[in-house]
Amino acid sequence: MLIAQDPHHQLVNASQAGRQIPYICPGCQGPVRLKRGSVMTAHFAHFQGSDCQVFSEGETHEHVTGKQQLAAWFAASGYSVQLEAGLTVLHQRPDLLVQTDVTPPLAIEFQCSPLSVTRLAARTQGYWRHGYQVLWILGQPYQRKLRSTSKALKFLQYHPHWGVHLLFWQVETASLQLIHHILTLDAEPLTYQRWSLKSARQPVAAFQQFQPIVSNPTPPEEHLEHYHRQLLLARLRHQHAFDDLQRYCYQRGGTIAQLPDWTIPRVPELPLLTVPYLVWYGHVFGQLRQEPTVITHERLQALLWTELLPLLARQACLRDQGTLHRQLLLAVTTRLDQQHVIQRRRRDWTLNQAALKWERPKF
Repeated sequence: MLIAQDPHHQLVNASQAGRQIPYICPGCQGPVRLKRGSVMTAHFAHFQGSDCQVFSEGETHEHVTGKQQLAAWFAASGYSVQLEAGLTVLHQRPDLLVQTDVTPPLAIEFQCSPLSVTRLAARTQGYWRHGYQVLWILGQPYQRKLRSTSKALKFLQYHPHWGVHLLFWQVETASLQLIHHILTLDAEPLTYQRWSLKSARQPVAAFQQFQPIVSNPTPPEEHLEHYHRQLLLARLRHQHAFDDLQRYCYQRGGTIAQLPDWTIPRVPELPLLTVPYLVWYGHVFGQLRQEPTVITHERLQALLWTELLPLLARQACLRDQGTLHRQLLLAVTTRLDQQHVIQRRRRDWTLNQAALKWERPKF
């Protein structure tokens, strides 16, 4: 930890602490010792045998150094900064608490260690309930190649200018990396754009005001054929989600190979599902087959939502998830319209029965 109490009960930063002064932990009130050398960033540590429940032991060099770098960056940008501020009403202690005269308090968590989705949700919602904004910034353990199964994805955040995004801090260069407009297309790698900012060269405002020029990723022309080939070679089918979809299709008189082409995802979508989008589209196909030829708009939206809800990943850091979910429903409605699965009929929709038939196997 970076702060401790001196004999006068004043909080002292480890970088400014004296070696001969006794310090105590502001959490458990137990004694701590100052550790400062030529390599390791100055910090306080509990003595062996401590059972402090407030400050965790074993902070890495990256975590301690990153907190100091972030604190220095926000302070140089005109923010008041508290390191490891104790928020009594929340029973939480963010790595940094920063604020200006015209902005609400912002809790910054520099996460370098494993964290469960349940714990992540509890901490994030605790800040929100008490009027704090929160920013999750990830360290090196989360900075491996971004994949659809990456543990970093549970930290997804949303911003109108950046879409669904992640933030990383590079301790070696004291720089922030923004991975923005993250999208997924079944059977293809995640797509995203990257932007970096060096804290020594630009203030925090440069990050907050960044508005990227968004380039919409174009799926490869051979995507549809590639997807079919992946299914043929069983590279996708022998996964839990595809096994479930295959059973779903069997129960309705078909197979995955007989799903119509419009169920194959063609456009990158938000990475908000626990399964490939083919699973959702396949379920929508199965349910539409049971509907009458004319369906109300309200009924269509309810059907799409009912099939989507069980497939959504738990997102702890997306505050306005309803907006993103509505985007998904609008996107799939537009998709069904463009693929001539449904056709507008005043305030209702007419189902194209020809598009709701099992097709000949393509492989």
